[in-house]
Amino acid sequence: MYVRFWGTRGSIATPGPDTTHYGGNTSCVEVRTNDGTRIVLDCGTGARALGLHLLSSAPRPLRLHLLIGHTHWDHIQGFPFFDPAFLPDTELHIYAPRGFEQTLEEALSGQMQYPYFPVTLDDLHSRIHFIELEEGFFHIGDILVETQYLNHTAPTLAYRLSDAGTTMAYVTDHEPFWNPADAVFRHPGDRHHLEFLKDADLVIHDAQYTQEEYCGKIGWGHSPIEYATDVALAAGVARLALFHHDPSHDDATIRRLVVAAQARVAVHGGRLNVFAAAEGCTVEVHGTGQAATIAETSALRRRSIAGRRVMLVGADHAQAVAITHTLAEDDLIVVHTPDQRTALAQVPTAPPDLVIVNQQLPDGDGLALIQHLCAHGEHHPVPVILLTDAPHRVVTSQNGGATATDYLAMPVSLPMLRTRVRAWLVRTCMPHPTRPEGQPRRPQRTCI
Repeated sequence: MYVRFWGTRGSIATPGPDTTHYGGNTSCVEVRTNDGTRIVLDCGTGARALGLHLLSSAPRPLRLHLLIGHTHWDHIQGFPFFDPAFLPDTELHIYAPRGFEQTLEEALSGQMQYPYFPVTLDDLHSRIHFIELEEGFFHIGDILVETQYLNHTAPTLAYRLSDAGTTMAYVTDHEPFWNPADAVFRHPGDRHHLEFLKDADLVIHDAQYTQEEYCGKIGWGHSPIEYATDVALAAGVARLALFHHDPSHDDATIRRLVVAAQARVAVHGGRLNVFAAAEGCTVEVHGTGQAATIAETSALRRRSIAGRRVMLVGADHAQAVAITHTLAEDDLIVVHTPDQRTALAQVPTAPPDLVIVNQQLPDGDGLALIQHLCAHGEHHPVPVILLTDAPHRVVTSQNGGATATDYLAMPVSLPMLRTRVRAWLVRTCMPHPTRPEGQPRRPQRTCI
């Protein structure tokens, strides 16, 4: 498997003399397998140079698969300048999660309307297929593609590609679920994230901030370098490419940060090979064939969450109004109950599909309510998201009982709450497991 970086920057393109080594173009990565299959990961401004390269070197006709993590500008701005899309003998398969208000096709066509661009999406001559994804798996030829929702301000997918015994993961944009200064991953979301990276031969991971920078940008949806390094170490990853470089980080800064990350690995006695993704750099990835599959359901199967019932317990009036308005955008029904007693009385007659609980309730503790809810839903577990005012403490019950499925620190980021609610509802309406034939569950092995 061959990986080439065409755009490594995050947020906005940053050309100039101080970014010539690691590059100023936004996210775009080319993956080529031994049989010649080409996959493009994101379509930021780096896609322009990739398109020119493909026209001059790749066999025609072009058949390309574009995997887009989400449709924020820095991940799609290169698409209108991607020359293969203008040619009638090109076939494009474009994959992405469905966004908040728009379909994938609507999002891409929106930036190509006449007020912003002289060529519309309908003017392109290539054959384009739009495929909206959920968490799960699908195949591109012999390549197994697995997807997982990330912790970002919009529905965002990570991609894990496995082919001929080699596995790589592309993970951007993603924010730690909990305190990233703690290398022991206790939050369920961080453990889930670690499992997605497990034993990969190469991980390309969001590493936009330093830990110090991240403290002032919590809720923006990106990772500090320390977190990316620690989670890759814990997952037994062989190589880590720091990616989605902050626009304020020049080449000299990124070099210093790489040295710091490598020193962090050495302190932990790890064998992880850490480097910073650089524009134009090609990485040849070889695997051991021992990394197992993660996903158990088809990523191609749409799972509607419209009409699902969300119970909101203990929020004050202003918070309840804000959360209700936010979740209504996904056609969810929000039932606000002021306290534990009212919530428990309503559950038997109007069972929720998901519960959001404030940790501090007028008549008790949110964790106690969670234990009651879990006892009631023993045979049909319901996801519970706890809103806590203790952002630097792991949320556990005092008696060892049931804890929340997920938890967020207050003040709550409404976009992140919305993405977390959507992810949990989609997971709970998944069909029965349909793991790819011949793909075992993940075995345990030592780090490369």
